Amino acid sequence: MANSSPVRRSARNRQSNQRYSYVSDSDSEQEAEYIRQPVRERKVDELTIERTEIPNEDALMRDVSEVATPDEIAEDFSLIGEDSDVSRDIERDSLSLKRSRSDRTDDKGNGKKEQTKHEHFRGLIEQTKHIQGKEAVMKQFFGSDQRDWVPVLRSRDQWLAEPTLPKRVPDEKDIGGMHHLFSHTEEKRSMEAGVGWDWYYDQGGRKLFRERQKSRTLRSSEGIHYIPKASKPSHKFLMGPYGKQKVFDLPNGNSMCLNEAWANNLSGSSGRAGSREKAKRDGWILNAGTGIRCLDWATNQDDELQYLAIATMLPKPTNQGLSPVSPAYTPSPPLRSCIQIWAFRAQGLGYGYLDSTRMPELRLVICTEWGDVKQLKWCPMPRIFRDEDSRGKVSLGLLAGIWTDGHVRILDVQFDKYGKSMTTCVKYDTPAFQARPPNTLCTCVTWLSATDIAVGCANGFLAIWDISGANSEESTKASNPSPWLYIYLHQSYILAICSAYPSYPHFLATSSMDGFMRLTDLRAPSTDCVLTSRSRIASSTIVFCEPLLSFVSTEENDYVRLYPLRCFYTSVSIARADSFPLCLSVGHFHPTVLVGCADGSLIATNPIRKVLYRKVQQYQQTVFRHEWARSHGNAAGEIGMSRLTEGYKVVSMTLQRDSIQQAQEGMVISTIHEEEEGVTQVAWNPNLACGGWIAAGMGSGLVRVQDLAI
Repeated sequence: MANSSPVRRSARNRQSNQRYSYVSDSDSEQEAEYIRQPVRERKVDELTIERTEIPNEDALMRDVSEVATPDEIAEDFSLIGEDSDVSRDIERDSLSLKRSRSDRTDDKGNGKKEQTKHEHFRGLIEQTKHIQGKEAVMKQFFGSDQRDWVPVLRSRDQWLAEPTLPKRVPDEKDIGGMHHLFSHTEEKRSMEAGVGWDWYYDQGGRKLFRERQKSRTLRSSEGIHYIPKASKPSHKFLMGPYGKQKVFDLPNGNSMCLNEAWANNLSGSSGRAGSREKAKRDGWILNAGTGIRCLDWATNQDDELQYLAIATMLPKPTNQGLSPVSPAYTPSPPLRSCIQIWAFRAQGLGYGYLDSTRMPELRLVICTEWGDVKQLKWCPMPRIFRDEDSRGKVSLGLLAGIWTDGHVRILDVQFDKYGKSMTTCVKYDTPAFQARPPNTLCTCVTWLSATDIAVGCANGFLAIWDISGANSEESTKASNPSPWLYIYLHQSYILAICSAYPSYPHFLATSSMDGFMRLTDLRAPSTDCVLTSRSRIASSTIVFCEPLLSFVSTEENDYVRLYPLRCFYTSVSIARADSFPLCLSVGHFHPTVLVGCADGSLIATNPIRKVLYRKVQQYQQTVFRHEWARSHGNAAGEIGMSRLTEGYKVVSMTLQRDSIQQAQEGMVISTIHEEEEGVTQVAWNPNLACGGWIAAGMGSGLVRVQDLAI
């Protein structure tokens, strides 16, 4: 079925990708042996719709029964936690998979004969408008198999009590706090961190990257020309306690501790015990000069140094004339740009408090001539660095990016551990990997594994490359390697792409200018796909919420909605903003979702309550709000003045569509805000010890790094 679609394939004789084979959570050796068999050799067709006779069904039903026995139910509850109050709620609300009496006996109390047919269905039962009961919600959103429920229920037990912001450490019952995702077990993480990187260390991947990637160190006087120039040398902003805010003037490229705005408040409240801790702000404000285009934390950093990659917008051209070509579909000229790598320190490796006494440092400036940077993504897969320390290098990992010249590139980011200067400027002439499909541009990128990246294109196609190429002669010689999958997904420009890693990396969600979001199974991309309802304003951001096995995206009416994998065609509203959401981020060790909006507000919420308990109130909290105003008499484009306010309380939001307050005369209106005012990028720290850190970039060029863990 998949071969009949217009799929462009590589000329190489490629072996089947075992990473996208059938996914199962079972530990049964029989099932594992069955999974390893080719599909054509399996006795039972998984995709059949008709009723199929199963030989020796009595023995099969005794071994693999869909109805849980009392012993199995007790074992499932032991996984969730015997002392948990929520597990008792499950038992009280009949969420266990007990066999009902009507299924076992007839009206006279006699036992019924066992079922003689085993049915296989593709698809789901049509969802009614209102799902009744918690069991129906679990089956509809997460599946009828109890193995699919366990990670979700354990996530609920762990983080249900946190309405908005996450806790730093769990309580005496081990509830809350930072915790690895339950579906991403320690065994999987160890395998990915070790065997998953053998291609790089043992099979020639690092050697191939060194041959491809050409770079040289620049002097500071040379590297400064790659940093975008701002219209003003500094930026003024108001910040501090409400009613006592002060004006601060922060030069470009400098930083300021958040506690400086509360200095008088801290000194005046020293008479009360614990008052300083309540007023203390652990964080920093950076001035990058121009608007923030993208930012992302480096992964697999277990020491006290945490690295943040920041890319800013290039200055707008002075000529205001109309361009003869569309910039979204045309490669840009080789303009100079850079990626700044900032280092922040933690207070030890215990609970990962952000150190407010040691200023952040600009450690590395990656200088390029490939146009403006559109997107940055560090490789999120676990990794154990093996011999970098012995080589005197600090390795930050693989950094994938999209540039406006239409290429997708991967950089193997390293710098000297004992450099002569604090800031190192490195000019990259050629990357470790680069590619671009013909007659189109790359628009967005995501990681599928340590060796595969998926890229959305301007013509609506999806391209997937294998970046390792350790044993491929073609990959070594070719300057523009061919993707192993190139398939048509959307009718127009693909805006965002996201993989359901780590639980289901073969599921890929995309958003396009045609107004649709699409979920595609890479095991059969031409047949196994589903679309959402069409939106008038296409979503430009998609993230995956692992605790709920769902994607999170935005909607045209200032809503943030959650799309479960099992029923992607429907959605659940989890938050509502007062302006259009621009960016999203989900915690890597907790389920808190951050929403950056066009009015400068940053909103935090926990979606678990609303998804699992539909009738409860949903809470959200504004972390801070950034306001920007153009100075009186200044022309458009010049930097004005900002104001940062915080201390907002937790509020309960009504998420029904008929309660939109912006409606006037039967029409829904949206306010247009200044470009410099919005929160353009936000990211949670992906390292366990510092999982409560965030970085939020604004259109004015300010970057706020703060520890939000309670």
